[in-house]
Amino acid sequence: MIGPKKLFQELKNKEIKKSDEQLLLFKIVNEYEENRNLLYSLLTGEKNEENIELGMEVQPHTNRKEEGNTYLDLALGNIRQRTNTESGIELGINKKEDFVFCEAKWKSDISYGVSKCTIRNQLQRVIETALIFPKKEFKGNIYVVLITPELYRNNYFAGINTRLYAYKYDEYRKNIRKTFIEELNLIESLNKIPFTDEKKCKDIIEKNLDKLILKWVTFEELIAQIPNDKNRIEINKAYEEYNS
Repeated sequence: MIGPKKLFQELKNKEIKKSDEQLLLFKIVNEYEENRNLLYSLLTGEKNEENIELGMEVQPHTNRKEEGNTYLDLALGNIRQRTNTESGIELGINKKEDFVFCEAKWKSDISYGVSKCTIRNQLQRVIETALIFPKKEFKGNIYVVLITPELYRNNYFAGINTRLYAYKYDEYRKNIRKTFIEELNLIESLNKIPFTDEKKCKDIIEKNLDKLILKWVTFEELIAQIPNDKNRIEINKAYEEYNS
């Protein structure tokens, strides 16, 4: 698994004793280490028979000045580790180009006013990073997946948005191209975090918007399919205890 090995070792030895979404996600994803294709299928709804790379707390390279790399909770699919980095990722070389970027929230919400731009939000930044990630003419699918408790997704489907990410997900789902381009223009008007190459980045984003697929998956769904019965029961018990 790509990512900070020291952190992974610490998380592996910890027990879930509070609503720590980083720890919960690691415990779940670690159970799919030997069955990455199943995890991919659960997150995207599609099968992938390629060799899937997996990474947590990984960093695609930034494309904006005055802003650090985006920290992704989870990435998988056609990715690979950037040379001379522990957590940096870039597009892989598989024939099937599809990749997945995930943002996980347990009891927290997405941040607004990301970095130096007060009109930007965390989900927008993850989507933008995913769209530019290929840095070329791209033929695969780009999945951005929100992972949350079932309760908040149920609220969303019932027409009750109880989290900021639900409002933003709804906006993007209804008209991703219009909403996203308008947001980019607003960010550009502030002139605080310009792209490293404005024309190139915006061209890539506009082309790749048609390949973007948004998904909303729940912790409950991921826990329910953990192959190891004993570990599934233990993780589910801890999750239910601290999910109330």
